[in-house]
Amino acid sequence: MSRIAADLKSKLKDIFGGQIIFNKEFDKLSRNIKNINKNLINWCIDVKKQKIIPQPAKDEVVFIKKIGSSNRCIIIKVVNGEFKEIHLGDHKYYDQLRLRLGLKKSSVN
Repeated sequence: MSRIAADLKSKLKDIFGGQIIFNKEFDKLSRNIKNINKNLINWCIDVKKQKIIPQPAKDEVVFIKKIGSSNRCIIIKVVNGEFKEIHLGDHKYYDQLRLRLGLKKSSVN
């Protein structure tokens, strides 16, 4: 795990608690994010303070943020009022996860 990924995970656990888990691509993709402290950390603090409105998903509460000029995103899953998961992914992963959560309709009929 890179120092950047470890630092980011530590900051996110400070915000959301030690129970938070990360997807397997998190370490690799976190190395490519610019302005982590400015954009991502501040956004996460606003999520925690309930300043950000969640996306209406099937049975879960999720928050989505596109990061940078690429298609990376972060999704924070909340279950029973507790933050559970943070995902970073490319555009394909983002679309698949949104489809699974009921936030996107399939383009295949």
